Amino acid sequence: ISTELSDPRLVRLLKLEAHESDTTIKEVLTRALEAWFADRLENKALARLAEASFHEWNDPRDSDYDRL
Repeated sequence: ISTELSDPRLVRLLKLEAHESDTTIKEVLTRALEAWFADRLENKALARLAEASFHEWNDPRDSDYDRL
């Protein structure tokens, strides 16, 4: 995969992080993407779990409150 970052601030931050952690820009990007996807997958899993608990609140008798 190849991409060009047009934001010089991001490029500077990537280079700085790579230098400070004594690693490559590719490794910094890989770690960042892994963390982002892990967080996203966790959020999706939590949302699926929450759906079940909110299902019990789906009661037609509460329609008056739903309109408020």
